[in-house]
Amino acid sequence: MGHREGDPACDGTCLNLSAGDMAWWSSVFKALGDPVRLKLLLKLAERQGAEVPVHEIGDVGVSLSTVSHHLKVLRCIGLVESRRDGRIVYYRLGDGVRSALTQIVHQRDGAEV
Repeated sequence: MGHREGDPACDGTCLNLSAGDMAWWSSVFKALGDPVRLKLLLKLAERQGAEVPVHEIGDVGVSLSTVSHHLKVLRCIGLVESRRDGRIVYYRLGDGVRSALTQIVHQRDGAEV
């Protein structure tokens, strides 16, 4: 992911983002701001990189067609990858997403609320 504040490897320039990077990060945060998408991402993270058909992770309180739509949003920004085998579409987390997600989730352990 990035460097933490106070990390000697970060001289402040590691926080500079191009306009394209800002747009991408904005779309990531917007996508993850939806509780259904976040649930789906966490369900895929539990599978530790294994491919999963939609019907195995679709129990998030919405229809399977809505789940497919949410997964498409996550796929379009690169957080998940998909593979079609006949009529079944398999999803898995994109490369590096699980470790980044784990780092973010555990960051909150030390944060004051």
